[in-house]
Amino acid sequence: MRFLVVLLVLAGCFLAGRWLVGYPSVPSRWRYTLGPGAEQRAARQALSAARSQRAAARRDADRRVSDARRRVTEIVQPLQLRVQELQSARQVLLRPGRGAAVRRELWLGELELYEHALVFTKKDTREDTRQEQPQGEGSARTAVDEELPLGGLTATFDSTRSHAFIRITRQDHSRRSAVFSLGTYDEVAVDALAEAIHNQAVKDTEFRADRQVRADAIAAEVKRVEAERAEAEERGRTEVAAATKRAHAERERADALLRNAKDTWVSQGGGLRPWR
Repeated sequence: MRFLVVLLVLAGCFLAGRWLVGYPSVPSRWRYTLGPGAEQRAARQALSAARSQRAAARRDADRRVSDARRRVTEIVQPLQLRVQELQSARQVLLRPGRGAAVRRELWLGELELYEHALVFTKKDTREDTRQEQPQGEGSARTAVDEELPLGGLTATFDSTRSHAFIRITRQDHSRRSAVFSLGTYDEVAVDALAEAIHNQAVKDTEFRADRQVRADAIAAEVKRVEAERAEAEERGRTEVAAATKRAHAERERADALLRNAKDTWVSQGGGLRPWR
């Protein structure tokens, strides 16, 4: 009970102190602070109204600026997301990956053929791999030595009395050959693989050409959307700047009204200026 009384006393002291500093007056004019007369009440109400108007004006000004920024975000953000979606779609078109395995029964030696790539493999000699792999014939694992996109690649067959070759010309015109010992591999099988690589390269070149056309169309759309976004951002900056300027003017007017109200109170209350 005593604690509650102390709390009530403290709360009362706080409210009384807030009132006194909010409506200060010299002892000879105490009625302006506490008096019930019409003139004194009107003076307090005028000061209170000026404070309320200033607070409301500041809230409205802040809201206008916030609304302007929100409108810009609502316009620009979907355009940004659209650009990201288009760019992702374009990358998917231009990077199809290996695709499915092609004519796996024809694979020989270090060469593996896929829908969109030719892979040169090598024996995987990493220690962790050797420890994990099972023992026995055919258990050696391979790793990728080089992976080439098929589009624009050429493959030719060549042979000597002891070896057969599949000669690969990359897109930059550099070359690499896969060598097959005829004591181990059948020449006809090597030629069949070279032919399969050639035919799949032709298909992939057409495939990539079609995708390039679609990717170019997407790039044009990206450019258009980015221009639209830049225009929206510029309009948004103008709108936010105008809202900020207007908000500043409104705050200044509200501050001036409160200063005038305080000046009036100073003359009424005997020279003491309200703190807020």
